[in-house]
Amino acid sequence: MMFKEIIKSLIQVFNDGAYLNITINNTIKMRPDFTEHDKKVYVRVTSGVVENKILLDYILKSLISGQRVKPFVKNVLRVGAYMISFMNTPNHYVVNELVKITKKEDYRASTFVNAILRRYISENVFECALNNINKLERIKRLSILYSINEDLVKLIDSQYDNVEEILKSNENNFNTFRINLLKTSIDEVSNILNKEDIEYLIEGVTLKTNKSLINHDLFKQGKIVAQDASSIRVAEVASPLEGMKVLDVCSAPGAKSMHMAALMNNNGSIISCDVHEHKIRLINENAERLGVKIVNAILADGTTSKFNELFDIVLTDVPCSGLGVINHKSDLKYNMTLDKIKEINALQKQILENSSKFVKIKGHLVYSTCTINKDENERLINEFLKSHNEFKKVEEHIIIQNYKTNEDGFYIAKLERI
Repeated sequence: MMFKEIIKSLIQVFNDGAYLNITINNTIKMRPDFTEHDKKVYVRVTSGVVENKILLDYILKSLISGQRVKPFVKNVLRVGAYMISFMNTPNHYVVNELVKITKKEDYRASTFVNAILRRYISENVFECALNNINKLERIKRLSILYSINEDLVKLIDSQYDNVEEILKSNENNFNTFRINLLKTSIDEVSNILNKEDIEYLIEGVTLKTNKSLINHDLFKQGKIVAQDASSIRVAEVASPLEGMKVLDVCSAPGAKSMHMAALMNNNGSIISCDVHEHKIRLINENAERLGVKIVNAILADGTTSKFNELFDIVLTDVPCSGLGVINHKSDLKYNMTLDKIKEINALQKQILENSSKFVKIKGHLVYSTCTINKDENERLINEFLKSHNEFKKVEEHIIIQNYKTNEDGFYIAKLERI
């Protein structure tokens, strides 16, 4: 049954446009019968196939060229190619299980799947394909090896010298959390993890573990929050003080608002905005779980909304291309195009322009993204400053994703109104 869930999830992501992380979480919730081993294999294979989709399709192309293959069967073949080439599972087991589930869906196609996967093994298709890929022109080679469209490879390559380092998948399976000091202390978290022999690293309020803690009481009780180290830096750069008034323009799901509330020791006020009603509910649910008392979540459009007051801090964590998080949110790279980036870039400028109106004198405007595209980051900020001499840049952080430490790519600029 696990293989059926893998194929079902891949169809949802590739054919129905579902988000990978949401699909995985929903599937695990709906399958309480999954053992810990089942969960690990399900997550590893589903994530691995999504991460390597272009590479797997290139490798399989020589075997299925010219044939019309249904989405179910295509994903069965992708799973087979991934498990045979990237995992230690016995080949005969992989082939037999995938042929079995194909028979239940499409009996005639099971013969096709059996023949293709056996050829894949006997003809060393993976090794032959890698040899061919390494002979390709550089951009094409990187596009296939790291399963990202050529336009995005060219964009990153035009801005950075180490494009291959940037595109590499995360080397370590760290789980990163923020310790919520409204509900616990660093000492308490350390003591609990020590008693349970869970390996961990704590830097400030950032907690890294090799084990997922999503089902741990620490997470369920709101004492830790799933949040990347780069994302945690945003509230730290904003550095709100107790009693301040803060506006978080693009807040949902509210991680940065919640972190700022903790830094303010629940003393002050934070208006957290989003344009979708269901996301406002999500912000409120997170605030309740995390013990946050000072967040007021409201429906508001960052490009046009007006406010009747000025704020000490205005945070604009704007929508972006997400090129800083594709190492672990691999489905993003298949949905992002240069045209979409242009549209997003125009939206970012509108949000920043509108948000800047509500910063008080000596207050701060904080701009952040989870992309490494300079047009969405430092170039946009420099352009903004040219036409807004009432602001000056006081802090800037350019964080390039690091496959060795699992750190996301992020950009943070802090501007002061003078």
